[in-house]
Amino acid sequence: MSPKPQIRSLKKKPTSPDQTTVSVATEETIEDNPTVAPKQKQKSLTRPPEETAPTTVEGNGDNPTTSEPENNTEATEASTDEATTEKPIFQGIGTLQGKLQKDDEGNFFIRLGGKRYDLYFQGYRYKAWLKQVEANPDQTLFFRVYPKCLMIPRKPPKIYFQVAAWEEENPWNEEPGQFRLKGIWQFVPQVRTPVISIYRNKGAEDPKGKFKAAHIPVLMRRDDESAPFRFNPKIAKEELPPRWFIQGLFKFIPSRDSFGFSEDLEPPTKEIPWYKKPVKNNDISRKTNEKETENKSEKPSVKKVEKPIKNNKENKNEQSEK
Repeated sequence: MSPKPQIRSLKKKPTSPDQTTVSVATEETIEDNPTVAPKQKQKSLTRPPEETAPTTVEGNGDNPTTSEPENNTEATEASTDEATTEKPIFQGIGTLQGKLQKDDEGNFFIRLGGKRYDLYFQGYRYKAWLKQVEANPDQTLFFRVYPKCLMIPRKPPKIYFQVAAWEEENPWNEEPGQFRLKGIWQFVPQVRTPVISIYRNKGAEDPKGKFKAAHIPVLMRRDDESAPFRFNPKIAKEELPPRWFIQGLFKFIPSRDSFGFSEDLEPPTKEIPWYKKPVKNNDISRKTNEKETENKSEKPSVKKVEKPIKNNKENKNEQSEK
């Protein structure tokens, strides 16, 4: 007799326990204030002035206004990102110390060197600051700020600051009045002194799509070959002098409304990081006008009907008949 076939029972393999996803905490930049609730879409009551950019250099040529502020909470403006990276980036940020005051119109400002400098808050930071003032109205604080400059032709530049964070003790590396500026050293038409132009880094976002730059007046003399770039329309593009990317520490000088050079963070370089080119208001208005003309229904053009010209023979026949 043949042996009975053995039937093997297939056992199901035990399922592996659910794998838990590990959340990687990204490094927060100075943009995120840990003491404040998550960002909400709110408009700040204090409206910052819009700084102008050069017309002959890669700027936007906007007229200075005090209209609705840009939603550039500097997280979108990567020029002020403090994340450590090997690649150079555009950056402008520093520290101030003092007690903010409030004028009759509800604008906050700080006095430095006996002069008034406006400070403004964007988004949820403004609401958090109002709570701070209500709880401790006379408290002296350290402020992490982004330098801004309002440039009006034939007038001295006006420096103001955008507040990113504030603390009772100074948790940042720079002492009060010291700023970290990284940008292109060049001249712009609005001021006589050269500036550090801080453009938006590649990958930055801007709700308005302007990608405006901040042009910060600086006082700096160097012994090396680097020099501020000056645009000359009469010189061919190939013959223009090189543009230098400066990365250094600067001290704010209220008496000069400028930032004085202290030391280099990195040597000057001709390698300019990729950045978003500012968009001029003219370009934006032209695009909107083109869209409007496309949407408008065009009226059919009425062509004048020309009378046929008679031949000379026909004219003679008519005269003879008469």
